[in-house]
Amino acid sequence: VHRNTNHRSQIVFLKNTLTKLATMGKSSNSSKSGEAALRKMNKLVSSLLNKSDTAPFREPVDWRSLELWDYPKIVPHPMDLGTIKRKLESNSYATAFECAEDIRLVWTNCMTYNEEGSDFFLLAGSLSRKFEDRYRKIKSEYDTGEGSTHGNLNEGDQKQDKIPSLDAKTQFASNIFKVGGDALGHVMSVIDLRCPSAIERGINGKDDELEINVDALDVRTFKELDEFLQDQVTHIGRRNVTEKASGKRKK
Repeated sequence: VHRNTNHRSQIVFLKNTLTKLATMGKSSNSSKSGEAALRKMNKLVSSLLNKSDTAPFREPVDWRSLELWDYPKIVPHPMDLGTIKRKLESNSYATAFECAEDIRLVWTNCMTYNEEGSDFFLLAGSLSRKFEDRYRKIKSEYDTGEGSTHGNLNEGDQKQDKIPSLDAKTQFASNIFKVGGDALGHVMSVIDLRCPSAIERGINGKDDELEINVDALDVRTFKELDEFLQDQVTHIGRRNVTEKASGKRKK
């Protein structure tokens, strides 16, 4: 009996050891894939920096010399490609996903601050779509770490990532109808890339009619687009006030 018990213990020990080795192997493969993804992101950022049309995004916006005194209020989290490149070289990113979020912030900040339809707005939208196409390829081939960063969020980030209220979702839907084609195109592009299941096609039997299921958006995407839409609606309001004032002066 004693030998049998010892034999069973050895089998259990062997199974546990093999399980640990298998887990370590998976973890090692995931780590290597994550490192490869970051190397790909480094190359992607380098190629962006070398493009002539990314010149406005290579360094932080010098809002003081440009006298853009409202910039810090409208863009609380500035980001630029040069900063991202330096963070990559100093191994500041744990995952490729973290790097991708910073790159997205570059385009979103620009589209938030500049009026819809302006040259900068359109340029940022174009670069955003090109980036997402290239990032999608990296994501399909390597471990970008999406989903793993949530476990490392601090308390402040967790508060920011709370599920939006019904009122917030209702206002979000209302703001979508207030913005123009370019801004709406950006919103649809981001949703299609990150949360494609949130777009319902063929509404009322028409293939060209789309509907956004706000409940299907993840918290981060909702928060980012909600802030973008609010800023766009604010821009529209300011422009309307300016145009009315200008009309009165002409009269």
